Amino acid sequence: MQPRHCAPEVAGPGKDWAENVGAERWHKAWPMRSLHTAGAVLALSSDWNVAEMDPMIGIHTAVTRRPLGGGEPWMPQETISVETAVHGYTMGSAYANFLEEDRGSLTVGKAADFVVLSRDILRAAPEDIPGTVAETVVVGGVVEHTA
Repeated sequence: MQPRHCAPEVAGPGKDWAENVGAERWHKAWPMRSLHTAGAVLALSSDWNVAEMDPMIGIHTAVTRRPLGGGEPWMPQETISVETAVHGYTMGSAYANFLEEDRGSLTVGKAADFVVLSRDILRAAPEDIPGTVAETVVVGGVVEHTA
């Protein structure tokens, strides 16, 4: 599931998707909370080049369902927590790729793929999440990037 697709400025009221589907079915639009509550594995990602590749923007949208520049949320009853969104981008995506035994979490024996972020997004205000950057990127235990 690509969280940016449920952003009001991408597919919400007044946009082609929302108008074509009809307001009576909007509650079915990217029902992340409903799926998570029902026990589904959320595998979150970007649908580049339709949406930004930046997972921080996707996390912000999943958590707020608000436009990036602020404003009213669209279908806020389907927001998820930052923790759930991070899990969807990590373990959920590993699961969707049949790689949950090798990737997706910092666990002994798994590939040491991780980033060190410029802020703690679990404690940051949701509106600050999109400005978060990877200061260090480690792939397979090797530092590949430092800011």
